[in-house]
Amino acid sequence: MGKYVHIAFGDSAAGTLKYYFAHNKNEYNGEVISFREDLSVGQLHEIDTEKGLKKRIKLFEKMFKEVFIDDYFEDFEKEFMDTYEMVKTITQDKRIVIWHGENTANQVGIRYLIALLRNRELYEVNVSESYISDYNSNIYKPRCLAECVPEEIHHLILTINKLEQERCNYLMNDWDVLRTSKEYLRILKDNKIVGVDESFYDHDILSNCTFNFKKAASVIGKTMGESVQLVGDTFIDYRVRKLIESGKVEYQGRLETMRDFEIRLAGS
Repeated sequence: MGKYVHIAFGDSAAGTLKYYFAHNKNEYNGEVISFREDLSVGQLHEIDTEKGLKKRIKLFEKMFKEVFIDDYFEDFEKEFMDTYEMVKTITQDKRIVIWHGENTANQVGIRYLIALLRNRELYEVNVSESYISDYNSNIYKPRCLAECVPEEIHHLILTINKLEQERCNYLMNDWDVLRTSKEYLRILKDNKIVGVDESFYDHDILSNCTFNFKKAASVIGKTMGESVQLVGDTFIDYRVRKLIESGKVEYQGRLETMRDFEIRLAGS
């Protein structure tokens, strides 16, 4: 195993790195850790304490149960804790590279990780700054590593940059503010992390509903695709169900997965 450990936000991003390293041997080869936590959603209040972390886990379990009917997340708590332990127990001889982009989850995530891994040798790759590609004459700027193709990692990896103490201090100070906040949801606005009400995306969801029934999955996908923010389908699905509960949206079908029911504006 190499002297580097790479932390990527989410399984898709981690998979991209693993594929690259499996096919390209170089000095940067090493273990890849998937940090699955989406820190743009859910309270951050004291999550660096056991009590705060347990509270956050319960919050996510509640949300997942509302969105899924099966037991897919039966082992969620164990996976959640294992991820944190995996990061905390990286050996001192490793150089840690955090891959991130210009999206809320990554930006909150890198602040958390730097605070967790303080006094370690840390590096970063900001894919949004490093990678701009031209597709059909359109300039494309990825918001996260998962939006990059494995073939581009060779270019990205050359931009690995050591995190100097001044930048670490800046990000840790940001985290000290975030960890005391009690907002349920955060967005990225003017390169700053801003707390917003959990209903932030509701207007967009309603705008994508019509007076005719449409597949919930279609509305959710369109809401995600049109959003300036990078937001996951689980949270948008969760908000769709809250809009149904509030009577703003009607549904037909089975409220199991997002593909099992259709929605329309109430009063149609």
